Amino acid sequence: MTVTRTPPHLALVLALAFAAGACASSASTRTRNAQVLAPPADSCVLAREAAAEDPRLEVERVPTPKAMRPAPVRTPVPRNALRRDGSSSLKVEVLVDTLGKPDMTTFAVIESTSAWLTTGARRAIAQWEFEPALRNGCKVARYYQFTATSPARR
Repeated sequence: MTVTRTPPHLALVLALAFAAGACASSASTRTRNAQVLAPPADSCVLAREAAAEDPRLEVERVPTPKAMRPAPVRTPVPRNALRRDGSSSLKVEVLVDTLGKPDMTTFAVIESTSAWLTTGARRAIAQWEFEPALRNGCKVARYYQFTATSPARR
């Protein structure tokens, strides 16, 4: 009968490899159990993540200015800010953060009949404070749109 002896250093390597495998499998089991037992994500965290992905998403309340001071359109409006028929229109948007501050780097003109109207709105909105948008009862960042029009003169 032949007996094969494992050299001591090989035995140590095999023992360490076996122990490492056992630890890895135990760690992965613990990780899976921890994931199963983890509490559900905070609903406000989920709402803010959804708003970050789509800042035009449906919300219960859109951003609302607390006060429109200064006014976005000063009067009197110069004639060169109006169309020939005396009408004008302005539509701009800006992202309002969860603290109610407009992020003016996102300010965009959707429609404007005059640079004068756009400049006035930009200056005014930058100073406004807003009630932030609400989604699932949580404050989220969302776009605010401001629109102003004046009819044609008769």
